[in-house]
Amino acid sequence: MNKLYHTVVIGGGCLGAACAFSVQRRLGNNRHKVAIIEKKVLGAGLSSRHSAIVRSANASPMATRMAKMATQYWKNLKPLWGVNIPYEQPGAIWIAENTPDSRAESWTALEHMLQQEGIGFAMLAHRDVMDLSRQALKTVPDEIYYYEPDVLQLDSPQILNAMQTAAKKNRIDVLEHCEVIDFAHAEQGISAINTSQGKIFAEHVINAAGAWSAELFAGIGLSIPVALEPVYAANFLVSVDDIPEGMPIIADYVNQAYFRRWRGSILHMHQPRSRNAKDIARSFSRAVMNPEGANVIYDALSFNVTHQQLDNYLGKVINRFPKIGKPVYAGGYHSFFDITPDLKFILGPDTQLTNLYHCLGAGQALKYAPIFGEIIADLIIEGNVTAKSIDIAEFSIDRFSNNDISQYWQSNALKKNSL
Repeated sequence: MNKLYHTVVIGGGCLGAACAFSVQRRLGNNRHKVAIIEKKVLGAGLSSRHSAIVRSANASPMATRMAKMATQYWKNLKPLWGVNIPYEQPGAIWIAENTPDSRAESWTALEHMLQQEGIGFAMLAHRDVMDLSRQALKTVPDEIYYYEPDVLQLDSPQILNAMQTAAKKNRIDVLEHCEVIDFAHAEQGISAINTSQGKIFAEHVINAAGAWSAELFAGIGLSIPVALEPVYAANFLVSVDDIPEGMPIIADYVNQAYFRRWRGSILHMHQPRSRNAKDIARSFSRAVMNPEGANVIYDALSFNVTHQQLDNYLGKVINRFPKIGKPVYAGGYHSFFDITPDLKFILGPDTQLTNLYHCLGAGQALKYAPIFGEIIADLIIEGNVTAKSIDIAEFSIDRFSNNDISQYWQSNALKKNSL
């Protein structure tokens, strides 16, 4: 059956949902409708495996500014989505090396920039780190520590439940188990979306398909540089004597691991995105050779781990938490970051098709979801971003148009540390 919508969002993750809710709220109760096309079920992709940490620290001042706004939205989500989500505010301790070749000066510059943006982010003395962690962390002289107090911890199942509830409250048509086959398009834009459930017409189309974007839009000549970077997450059973409740999230850039006390008795950990240019290039080369494309996310093997991976993570836990003894492994899984060559989002209108908008999080989707939804709604309903403090030019897909992607990360990307 053919359907006509004001706006169709492709991708039912946290970004797609946020865009749909914000656009529909602006449209009000008139006849205009918004739909989400989702090939599985709402939130079934990477949003279902998110660490759900909301922070503001970022090497880009504009990304920092948007993250600060997003954090406030998460604290009071109901005006945007019609629902609120419970959260904790444990704050975060950031750990970095303090050696001549560790680029410690970049952390000092980051601290200065974040404070200029009104973000609480300040260096800690070793004794303060021990106090905040209740003596659980190991500190060493050649490390430096920072504290970001306004860091939130959400829970992924609660986020998915809120998305599903908000979709009903906002009268969004959620077309689940609906695959995009191809697009009908003219020079001006996309005229129709051919799906497994029929042809869908829309005045505006939002691409929130994450790692599926490259394959989806290649057929109409759009090059969207997104690839998957694998990440392993592991859970360990702990006691309050090992790691106290209320301990801040630990962003350990020495051991390349995030740690958090989760659901009362679990130490959850995962690795951050790799900033190494060779690793990023490797991820893009894997994308080219992977016949499954982004569907590898749903592979059952993603829930298996090797002894080598487990031993690696056990070593990181023991190294950072000396009181924990031998951690008790409680399960793990592979997830993925959807990354771009420079690890920055792709956000804003397409430069070739006038009714297409991109909302891709580059491994940081959840923390930015509310503000990205508002920005995309601004562009569609108002024609521009209404907040004068926000400039999304840095994140335009146009930044890749004059670069050979294979050369991008060698010449332009990662010139400074990117959180």
